[in-house]
Amino acid sequence: MPPEPLSVVDVRPRAVDVRPGPRTAAVPGATGDGEVDTVEIRPDLTAYAVLSAAALPSVSDYNPATVHWRNLSVDPDLTGLAPSRSRHARIALGRDGDPRLWALPLRTLPAAGLAWHPRLPLIAGLVQRGREVHPWTADYAARRVIVHERVRAALSLTPHGGGRRCLAWCGDGELALLTPPPPPPSPAPPAQPPQGPSPGPAEVRGPVVCEASGPGHVVFLPGLAELAGLAAATVSVLNPATGGLRVLAAPAPLLIGGLEPSPTGRRLLVDHVVGTDDSVRQTDDTLRWSRAVVRTDLAVSDGWSEVPRTARWTGNGGGDDTIAVALALPGGVGIGASPQDGTVQEGTVQDGTVQDGTVIDVRSPRPRPLPPDRPPARLTVSHEPGDAPQWWRCLASDDEPLVISRHRHGLRLTTRHTTHLVPLPPEILRPGGRTRLGPWAAVYDHADRTDGGDGTDGIVLEYAAEGRAGLLIVDRERRTARVVPVPPVREEDDGSPVGCWATVRDGQPQLTVQHGSRLGLRRYALRGDRLEPVGGPWPLPARHARRVRPVSTPGTTLFPVSEPDGPRLLPVTPGVDGPQLLWIHARGYGSSPTSAYSHPSLSGTDAPTAVLDLPLRWPADARPADLHRQITGAVDAATHALREKLGRTGPVVVGGHSFAATLALYALAHRPGLAGAIAHSGSYNRTLTPDGFQYERRTYWQAPDVYRAFSALDFAGRLDRPVLLVHGCEDTNPATPPDQAVALYRAVVATGGHARLLLLPYEGHTFRHRESLDAVAREHGAWLLARSGPSSRTHSRSPGRSHTRSHSPGPGRDSTPDTSERT
Repeated sequence: MPPEPLSVVDVRPRAVDVRPGPRTAAVPGATGDGEVDTVEIRPDLTAYAVLSAAALPSVSDYNPATVHWRNLSVDPDLTGLAPSRSRHARIALGRDGDPRLWALPLRTLPAAGLAWHPRLPLIAGLVQRGREVHPWTADYAARRVIVHERVRAALSLTPHGGGRRCLAWCGDGELALLTPPPPPPSPAPPAQPPQGPSPGPAEVRGPVVCEASGPGHVVFLPGLAELAGLAAATVSVLNPATGGLRVLAAPAPLLIGGLEPSPTGRRLLVDHVVGTDDSVRQTDDTLRWSRAVVRTDLAVSDGWSEVPRTARWTGNGGGDDTIAVALALPGGVGIGASPQDGTVQEGTVQDGTVQDGTVIDVRSPRPRPLPPDRPPARLTVSHEPGDAPQWWRCLASDDEPLVISRHRHGLRLTTRHTTHLVPLPPEILRPGGRTRLGPWAAVYDHADRTDGGDGTDGIVLEYAAEGRAGLLIVDRERRTARVVPVPPVREEDDGSPVGCWATVRDGQPQLTVQHGSRLGLRRYALRGDRLEPVGGPWPLPARHARRVRPVSTPGTTLFPVSEPDGPRLLPVTPGVDGPQLLWIHARGYGSSPTSAYSHPSLSGTDAPTAVLDLPLRWPADARPADLHRQITGAVDAATHALREKLGRTGPVVVGGHSFAATLALYALAHRPGLAGAIAHSGSYNRTLTPDGFQYERRTYWQAPDVYRAFSALDFAGRLDRPVLLVHGCEDTNPATPPDQAVALYRAVVATGGHARLLLLPYEGHTFRHRESLDAVAREHGAWLLARSGPSSRTHSRSPGRSHTRSHSPGPGRDSTPDTSERT
């Protein structure tokens, strides 16, 4: 935390008109009043849920008891990570064929996902009551919901990402969930009170001694044991009818990232972190994940079986729980499948050992005898060097495993006996396209095809692209693939698909699509070569009358560069006169550019903004002069393009976030044509990262000139135009603690400059609360407006003299330069 004398400048909470960004596929359905709808559909597409929430969380959702572990925020009341998204305010359920929506009487649902029962009309989730979360179950056929208030749930690391849930249906209507570990037993009281004088302090600390030999990087970070003490959880099974709770077997409470039930519900795949007792030496700051299988169908679980990290259920849709595992091989990627009975017990996998170019099968030490004609599967997906599978699924066809994998130029269909290459359609391979194959895939029998072909089986996959969605149909016999797109909708200007879900019902591939933000959900069935509508659209909750104006999608304007992968200027918001914000987005030279550049901290500002996409060539022996030419050259070209090609006449203020904040300040220090700078969450003292930073892999002692060149504290005296510094008070990034932003603020003022410091409470390296983003947007607008007039320093420099100037720090505690003489 920053030292006491610092003040939080002008962060009074107030309402903010949140404008959702152009990419809303992750949270489909932008609504009015700064809200978004998230649609979740049951896997068989017979029911759906719509969760409505504010687009950005509020500071009121923040728990002051939050503990920071490295770069993670842990809420001890939730026994897990603090959710980064808003709590859902409303949830409504809909069913196939029912024109009515059922609004559940629940509020404050954490973004932890929902669990659909595969056979019964049941759904489950979590609800927050006070500072704790509890499970709830609902029968949407009978419209009855039960909150199990006597059962306290845990989040563990499920908000960390990855799309996995902390709830899963298993067995006959039982619910698997995460629960806090039981408290340790309290020590028994002594038989007799102690005699003699009263005891002294409970603990007397001695000296701490550290010793190490280099070369190496010494860090003082909290260990995994400390995180486990805050967020470790157990996997339990709840009987919703009786309220009974039983804990499944596990080595100890674990840091759990999610649960995935098997097709039969008799087993769970559990993502968890290994080495939580600090017995395994951590080589870096990242969490090391593993995966395990646990039985749920027995009164007392028969064990906890570790499996490789890439293990997944094959999704056969049958009555077995087959696991497929992908491991890297010298000649390809191996896909190993477990025995058909799915028996997996502890000790079956030995660190993913590969023998004779195949993958060791995941099997029990005492496997059930298998028929001779059904040996365990050993599949190897071959590929060319540098063309590893980008996507793969293991399916069942004719009672044998089938692996379909996507590569750069096509699909490979691999069985135990054959491998076929299927070219991808041009729609999937279009230049610059960002087509995504969904997690769902299935084998189906299309004997009713109308094109006169044979009734052989095929494979159907869902795909989504920017503004497009549909099915990808693979014909195994003909070794061809075709795209069946969703029919266009002409009713609204936002009718492009933003989400799709596929399944095979009664042997017929079907697709449910959400069109735009207001058109609702529409169902389609594959008939021949077309997707045809089935029934009417599914209803969605009533929309607000006022519609939020979205941020415009960035348009690309190229300006001449000498290299093919050079900087690009992308105007985001219109404007000709007045100040112009040039926001830098830095990336490594040769890496793929990002398609959307709307930064969350800019989502509320109406100031004319352009984004400079700046790829940096940073070789191992990079010199400051080479880096200087790239940065200043790109900023000069962008400024010229704004003036000459886009007709912008106002002053240009350069800005950036994190490492790009350093680049913005560097440009301001070396380019006199800029009117000022805005820096968010930057690292301004590179001695705090002496073992490397961003694209620099040398240590400070190997390349001190590079470190000094990119330490804003070193060139603070060259920042002769106003600087706005924005930083989160709880930034846990080791390179960007908030006190070094304060140090730069003081350095700029000490050398005669003009600086403004905005410290945001409850914010980390990125800003997520709507009150904070509102404050940032207002600061941006006021800062840019003030740059319309003269803004350079008015005091000349004289060696050995201290320079003072008075300025208004704005609302909050006054910040006055020290006028005493330095010695």
